[in-house]
Amino acid sequence: MRAMDIMHPEDAKAIQVIRSVPGCERLIRIYLQLGYERQLRGENLANCVQVTSESFPRIYTLFREVVRKVGIQEPDLYVYNDPVINGYTFGETRPFVALSSSLIERLNEEELKGIMAHECGHILCKHSLYATMYRTLQEMGFLLGMLNRALFAPLYLALQYWSRKSELSADRCGAVVVGEEVYQSALCKLASGLRETDTSAHRLVEQGKEYEAFKRSSLWNRIQQEYRCVFYSHPQLCTRALELDRWQVSYQYRRLRKAV
Repeated sequence: MRAMDIMHPEDAKAIQVIRSVPGCERLIRIYLQLGYERQLRGENLANCVQVTSESFPRIYTLFREVVRKVGIQEPDLYVYNDPVINGYTFGETRPFVALSSSLIERLNEEELKGIMAHECGHILCKHSLYATMYRTLQEMGFLLGMLNRALFAPLYLALQYWSRKSELSADRCGAVVVGEEVYQSALCKLASGLRETDTSAHRLVEQGKEYEAFKRSSLWNRIQQEYRCVFYSHPQLCTRALELDRWQVSYQYRRLRKAV
């Protein structure tokens, strides 16, 4: 699998906009080399449990299968204690994937592989560099307050927009590895927090259509919803489900499913 196979068009466009900002990409690479990536690796080793063939072997077997299908070098995998169903990836020179305990407890094996593939999709698309830039500006916000907002607001908003679109690319990777319906089921569990969801796997797709109709129903509704979303790092789950539903009828999706 190649990044261009799964990258959402809006993800690719947003990256081009960010790359047009002089010096940003080079500065972030230097920042990573100076130790930020190593700092997070130390945090993982100190406070999480690393997944290996001897530690959580079942999870490790699933992860290796996903890594092979995505076609990336195997990153480190960690499990951390959190009641929120979540996972994330970070790092460019030595990337890692971290999964919350509740994610592992509440998803079945195929759904878990879908979320693992989502995180591996971020690595495949080399999202970590821009995620670092986004996270750095967030941390600078705590230190510099209003000064940071005045200086970096355009770049910060651009990175937030990119962050939302990057999730759509990663969702495509998850759907390719386990199938669109299984991945939709995982999204339902992310939305509900339940171990068992007694509903259609495409429930969020239907809600996504209702949500889009709601936004189109008046200019005021659209302004309100767009304003709320502009500060989100992730798209709404119903939007992700609907985008995936649209993509799964494409030739590209069918070709990739056969290939894996």
